[in-house]
Amino acid sequence: MSVLLMILSVVLVVSTLTGSTNNYYNEPTDIKDCAVTKKFAEITNASMTPIPLKHGERFRWQAVLKIKETIHWGIMHVTLTHNFKDYTNITFLDSNFNLCDYFDDLIKEQCPLKPGTYQIYSGAVISSLFWPGQYYGKATAYNEKGEQILCQKRDFTIV
Repeated sequence: MSVLLMILSVVLVVSTLTGSTNNYYNEPTDIKDCAVTKKFAEITNASMTPIPLKHGERFRWQAVLKIKETIHWGIMHVTLTHNFKDYTNITFLDSNFNLCDYFDDLIKEQCPLKPGTYQIYSGAVISSLFWPGQYYGKATAYNEKGEQILCQKRDFTIV
C-alpha cells in the first residue's frame, strides 16, 4: 500500500474517469496544480524522475510545500485511472486517506502542521502489478471544514 501511496503522491485524477477515450492524455506530462485557492497551502518546484516510469525501477519525487495556515486535520482524496487500450478508462483507486498520516510519511511532521516551508523528497519502486500504459491521477486535500487545501494532478506512462 505504501508503494501505491507514493505513486499517488506524485500523481496528486479528475474525479473518476469512465467511458470512452478522452483528451486528458494529450496534455503535457508535468505535475499540474489544480487547487481552487492558494489560501491554505501550495506545492511548487514539483518534479518526478525518471520519465517514463518503468516496472522494477525506483522513481523519485521532490517538491516544496508551503503551508500558509495551520493544518489540524484533513482528508486526502486520491483517484488513479488507467487508459485501457484507448478504449476505456479503468479506475484503480478512488479513496480517502488521513492527510496527517500522509504528511507524517512525506515530511516527517505531525499535525497540527504550522505555517512554513517544507521540503518533500520521496520515492518508491514501480510494482509490476501496474499494467503498462497511460495513467492519470489526482490527489486533493481537504481540511476539517471541507475546504480544499491542495490539489495536484498528473498523467504518466508506465512501461
